[in-house]
Amino acid sequence: MSINYIDGIRLHRSFTAGLKRVVSRQEYLNKINVFPVPDGDTGTNMAYTLTTIEGAIQNKAYSDIRKMSMAIADSALDGARGNSGAILAQFLVGFADGVKDKTILFASDLAAAAIHAKNYSYDALVKPREGTILSVIREWSEALVNYSKEVNDIKLLLSKSLSIAQRSLNDTPKHLDVLAKAGVLDAGAQGFVDILEGIQEYIDSGLISDTDLKVIDDDEVDATLNEKFRYCTECIINGEEIPRRLIQEKLMDYGDSIVLAGTKSKVKVHIHSDEPGKVFKICNEFGSVKGEKTDDMIKQQSDAHKKHLSTAIIIDSGGDLPDQIQEDYNIHMIPVRLNFGDTHYVDKVSLSSNEFWNELEKNPVHPQTSQPSPGDFRRQYKFLSSHYESAVSIHIPSNSSGTFQSALTASKAIKKFPIKVVDSYSASIGLGLIALSAAEAVKAEKNIDEIFSTVDEAVKNTSVFLGLETLDNVVKGGRISKNVKKIANLFRLNPILSFSSKGMLKAVGATIGNKNKANKFRKFVEKKIPENTSVRIGIAHAKMGDYAKKWASDLKKVYGSDNVIVSEMGPALAVHSGPGGLVFSIQKIGDQRS
Repeated sequence: MSINYIDGIRLHRSFTAGLKRVVSRQEYLNKINVFPVPDGDTGTNMAYTLTTIEGAIQNKAYSDIRKMSMAIADSALDGARGNSGAILAQFLVGFADGVKDKTILFASDLAAAAIHAKNYSYDALVKPREGTILSVIREWSEALVNYSKEVNDIKLLLSKSLSIAQRSLNDTPKHLDVLAKAGVLDAGAQGFVDILEGIQEYIDSGLISDTDLKVIDDDEVDATLNEKFRYCTECIINGEEIPRRLIQEKLMDYGDSIVLAGTKSKVKVHIHSDEPGKVFKICNEFGSVKGEKTDDMIKQQSDAHKKHLSTAIIIDSGGDLPDQIQEDYNIHMIPVRLNFGDTHYVDKVSLSSNEFWNELEKNPVHPQTSQPSPGDFRRQYKFLSSHYESAVSIHIPSNSSGTFQSALTASKAIKKFPIKVVDSYSASIGLGLIALSAAEAVKAEKNIDEIFSTVDEAVKNTSVFLGLETLDNVVKGGRISKNVKKIANLFRLNPILSFSSKGMLKAVGATIGNKNKANKFRKFVEKKIPENTSVRIGIAHAKMGDYAKKWASDLKKVYGSDNVIVSEMGPALAVHSGPGGLVFSIQKIGDQRS
C-alpha cells in the first residue's frame, strides 16, 4: 500500500518507532563512540534526547504536521544532550521551519523540509566535519530531493533514500581516520540511520521487531583518550533575536566541538571546554540561561575504555572529598545547582571556591541550592550501566534536600542495572567518608551484597558535626530560625550542629563566647571520638585551611596519617556555613585500636 502524504499523526508514530530503535541500541552506540572524543556516551545522549521528545509529545495528537513538527523541535532543544543530540535537535528545528505553513506533506514537501533541515544542521557548527551524522543527513536529504522528482509514494521514497543513508554511514571511516583506526562507524551517524530504519520498519509493517545487537568488546575498539578539554558543557538560552553566530565567535576562545542549535528565541549550546563557568557567563549576556550541564569527559573516557571494577560509586556535590581521592577511587559526582538570584552555577564545576566566596561577599542576594533533577541522575545511571555491572549512589539527607528522591526516582527507570540509592544521613566530609568506605569495598573486589552491606554499616558508623563562625548564613538558608539565632546571640552561644538518625539537622551542643570558636569546637568534637576503637576522621573547612591542616597534623600523630583526611568545604554546604565553618566527621572502622 502506497503512502501519498504524511500528517502530524503519522509523523508522531513513525518518529516514535525511530526513537525506540535508537533506545534499544544505545549500548552499542556507546561502544563505538570514538569521535569527537571517545567518552562512550553517544548512545546514552541520543536516547536521552529522543525519549525527552517522546515524553513531551506523547499526549499531543496533532494531525497538523506543522504543529507536531514544532512540538518535536521545541522538546528536542530542551532534551538535547551531547554533540550528536544537539545536531539532531537542530535538524528537527530546521525540519519544523521547512514545513512552513503546511498541514500535510507530500513527497516533494517532505524532501524540501529535509533539505532545509540539512542546511540548519550544518549551520549549527563552527567547523562541520564529514564522516559524521552530518554526512548522513546531507546525503539522505539530497537523495530525498532527487527521488521525489520521480516518486510520489512516500513509502517508496523513504526506502530508496534509506539505502543512500546506509551507504553514507558505511563510508564514514573513509572521512575520519579515527574511525578507520578503531574499526567502527561513526556513532552519531549510526544513531541517525537507526532512526531512519525504525521509521522504515514501522511504515512497512506497522511493527518494530527485536533488534539484533552487535556486541563489541571494549578491547576491540582502539580509542585514544582525548584530553584536550575536560567538560562537555551545555545550556539553553531563552531570549529575543539571539545572535547564534556572535555567540559561536565568543565561545571559540573557550573550547571546541561547538554546536548551537535552535531558533531566534531559544538556543541549545554545546561545547567542550575547561571553563564551564565562563561559557555560562557568556551565554547569560544574550538571554536567560537554564539547564546548565557539565559532564566530565576524562572520567567518561576512562569508564568507557579503561579497565575498572564492576561497581560504580556516585555521590552528589554535597559530599566533600579531596579531588585526588575521588580520582584514585573513581568516584563519580553529580553536581548540585547553585543560584545567586537569576545567575546559575554548577557546584564544583562552573564556580571555583574563590569565585564562590567573592560572590557570597559582594552579591546582595543570598544563594540558594537546588538538587539535581531525576534527569541528571538518569543520564548518569544510564551511561554507567553501559560500563559497570552495578552502582551505589550516596547522597545528602532526604530530610534536608530532594537530591536523594531525585536519585531514587531515576534509579527505578533503569532496568537490569542494580542501583543502591543510599541516604547518608550526613553531609560534607561525613558523606565523603561513607563513599570512601564503599569505594574501598569495591576495590577489594567484594561482591555486590558485601558492598551494599559495607555502605549500610558505614552510614551507621559515621557521625558529623558542624561548627560555625556565624549563624547568619544558616539562618538565611532556612536551616535554623531567626529566633534561635537571637537566643544564641543573647547568651553568646555557638550551637554545634549534627544530623539525627533520620537526617534532620539539629543542635547537639554549644560552646560559649565569641573568642577562639574554632578551638572550642575542636575540644567539643574530639571528646566524641570513641576510645579503644579504630576510627577514620575527616575535617572539612570553609576558608580555614591553615587551621584545618594543623588540626589534622595533630590528629595524625594519634590516629595515623592514612586515617585523617582534610578537604575544603564545597559551596553546597558553605552556602549555609559561611566563612569560618568547620565540619568534623568520625567514622568507626574497627572494634579495637592497637
